[in-house]
Amino acid sequence: MVEVGVVHLVRKKNGIAPFEKFLASYLEHPSGLPHDLVLIFKGFKSGRTTDAHDRLLTGVPHKRLYMSDYGLDLAPYFAAVQSFDYRYFCFLNSFSRILAVDWLAKLRRSIELEGVGLVGATGSYESFATNYLERKLMLSALGPVARLRWAVKRAISDSGPQLVALRLAVGLLGRVGLSDPGRYFPPFPNYHIRTNAFMALRETLTRVRVWKMVFKVSGYVFESGRNSLTNQILRLGLRPLVVARTGESFEKEQWHLSNTFRQSAQENLLVADNQTDAYAQADGEERIKLSRQAWGPFARPF
Repeated sequence: MVEVGVVHLVRKKNGIAPFEKFLASYLEHPSGLPHDLVLIFKGFKSGRTTDAHDRLLTGVPHKRLYMSDYGLDLAPYFAAVQSFDYRYFCFLNSFSRILAVDWLAKLRRSIELEGVGLVGATGSYESFATNYLERKLMLSALGPVARLRWAVKRAISDSGPQLVALRLAVGLLGRVGLSDPGRYFPPFPNYHIRTNAFMALRETLTRVRVWKMVFKVSGYVFESGRNSLTNQILRLGLRPLVVARTGESFEKEQWHLSNTFRQSAQENLLVADNQTDAYAQADGEERIKLSRQAWGPFARPF
């Protein structure tokens, strides 16, 4: 019996390119471990409109789930946990690209260590609450017009009318003291495994509380909020580890030394995604900013 299910999310709204890149990386880098590949087709009608994907998948053994494009990426992961009976689940998001051979074996070796409940290819210390306080101090030094320009620019910097409306609403509530990210996010250092590539036992995942995630901020709360996946794992008395390309695993207090996410040249990164790409492609000033957001005083962007 195959013990490991590798679950990859395929979103229709992303087009074919991210899936092409994922599949190429999957075929190029042997996992080092027997597993089943499970593809979640999100936003596709069952058995339809997947012709381009089907051509790429010719000769690639896999299983499928079809889901509507309602909600965020994390809900389908837990639907897969309910639908399949693998002992271990490894989840890769729609922009994930594998960078090294034996990648799955390296994650599996770390999840089997005593007292470990969650492993991931990247982690971060970033805190929305701390970021909010720092922005508040920065904005207090600006005039009213400059503050408004900054707020509008930030609100439209991400796609999706729901997120734009939510950001504007949160900004307005914050100005009158009715919204405080500190209620939902721990301060720095806010240890959390990023959900672009992570692995856990099915038994552990069934003990995790998941809520409906419609807005993007809901996904942020599940990834890095006070009741995040990582914090729920910690409350179970288990440890979260970051696993590097070398196979070495890092305890949460040493994640900043792993050089996997927004640190140095990310030379130990095991699985890339759009966020690691953004850091890799950033100019010097932006790279410093991103590294500081993730690691604070531990930042080493160069």
